[in-house]
Order: sequence, then C-alpha cells, then structure tokens
Amino acid sequence: MPQLKAILAATDGSDQGGWAVVTGAALADRAGASFSVVSIVDKTALPGLYGLDSVEIADYERALLGEARRRAEAQIDEAGATVAAVQIESGVPATLVVKAADQVEADLIVLGAQRRSAVARLLAGSTAGRVIQLARCPVLTTTAARREPLRRVLAATDLSPRSNRVLDMAAAVAAIDGAKLRVLHVSEPLDAMMRHLALFDEELAQRSARSQLERSVSSLAKRADIPVESETRDGDAGKEILEEANSWEADLTVIGTHGFGFFERLLLGSTALHILRLARRPVLVVPSAET
Repeated sequence: MPQLKAILAATDGSDQGGWAVVTGAALADRAGASFSVVSIVDKTALPGLYGLDSVEIADYERALLGEARRRAEAQIDEAGATVAAVQIESGVPATLVVKAADQVEADLIVLGAQRRSAVARLLAGSTAGRVIQLARCPVLTTTAARREPLRRVLAATDLSPRSNRVLDMAAAVAAIDGAKLRVLHVSEPLDAMMRHLALFDEELAQRSARSQLERSVSSLAKRADIPVESETRDGDAGKEILEEANSWEADLTVIGTHGFGFFERLLLGSTALHILRLARRPVLVVPSAET
C-alpha cells in the first residue's frame, strides 16, 4: 500500500492557496508526513514591463517575491504548520509546482480549486489541471480549508488493472482517518452499432462487472486490512461519480487519469475532466502509472 511520507501544498497567496496550505498541513499532521509549501508568482499574469530598465524590473520582481513569501508565511501560521521547506518561485506555475514536488519527493500535491461556475470552468483552463497532467504523484484539489479528518472516501474504478493504483491510494488515505471507503463502478452503455458488432448481452455484462467489482473490493480489503464497500451505477461515468459523491456526502472522491504514461495523461480523459470541472467537493487524481 502507498504511504504518505511527504506532502506539498502549492499557493499563490490567494484564498484558494490558503485552503491548500491548511488542508495539506492538517493531512500531513494526521499522516505523520513531512509538509512543504511552494508559493508561485505567475509571470504569465504580470502586466507588461515595457519601458522599465533591467534594475527596475529586478526590483519589481523582488518585491513580488517578497510579498509572496509574506503571504505564504501568513498562511502557514494560520494553518499552525511546521514546514520542512518553503520555496518562493516566479515563472510558469504548473511547471514550478511539479518541480518543487520532485525536489521534496512529494507523495501528494495539494492545490486549491477555484469555486467558479460550471460555465467558467468549461471555458477556462486551470493551473490545477496542468499540474495533474504533469505530476508524477497524486494531486488533491480542495474546495475549502479542511482540518477535520475524512469520514467518507469514494473511489471510482473502471475495473482495469490500472485502477488498482487508484484503489490503493484511496485505501491509504481512508486508513489515515479511519474513514469509510466505498468503491464505485459505473457501467456506461454502448451505442447501438457497438452493441450489434459486439453481440452485446447487457445482462451478462452487468453480472460480469459486478462479479469483477466484488473480487476487486475483496482483494483491496485484504491488502489494506480495512472494510470496503462497493456500489454500481449505470450511465455516464463522470455524471454518476459526481452524483454518488454528492448523495453519499463523500469528503473525498478519488479518480484516475485516462492513459498509462506521460503523453497519454496529457489528454486526462473526458471523465476526469468532467469531474474536475464540476466537482464541488475535494478530488484526488491518481496517475495511472509512474513516469
């Protein structure tokens, strides 16, 4: 089973960054993990510096980095955290967050997710999405500052071998707080042509999926030595996962990325994108394979 030995929270000094610091610090404390913070000044969002000489530009950037450190330290104080490292960087946020995670050998990156409308999330990309695409370790996006232990953890599986990593990570996080763990599988319908070509037997497919899910859950319970329950739904995976998380009042939803390696994960997959864009609860995204 994976262990959380090092957790990194990323902040830009905003309220959302503060959520990541508080949530990451509390989780690190409960897990007995080291805790580090990286604060990023996004150069791509800075106003143009035309007309300034090199000394003025250097002074301006130095002032921004100083303000970023002040805000990061204030957020760390608010979290009541003891940190192993604090890094203040300027540049492209996603790249620098992943670099910082590699440097501290983080087992988990914690980010704050903006509480934007569904339309805004569909129209705009996010630093969180790019970090998830690039990171070698799981990434937790939180929608609030959470200090309390987790009570319910929902893990989604497509029953493929790569889902085992998602389930193991979900079990490891649930075990930290003694949270209930539920494993969800969504059976998505085939279109009419695929049904015809595959000579699809829906009843047989459902029985086979449930049997495979029960075996997967039984194996996970033995590996993690914790109780695990299962649930099945029919329909669109992204929609059904969100509905299950909301109806069960899951404190955390754990999902995987689409592909096996780095280049495949750049696509993330429609299910992961749907959940990340519309989720109002924390989501933990686990890479499908080490990169």
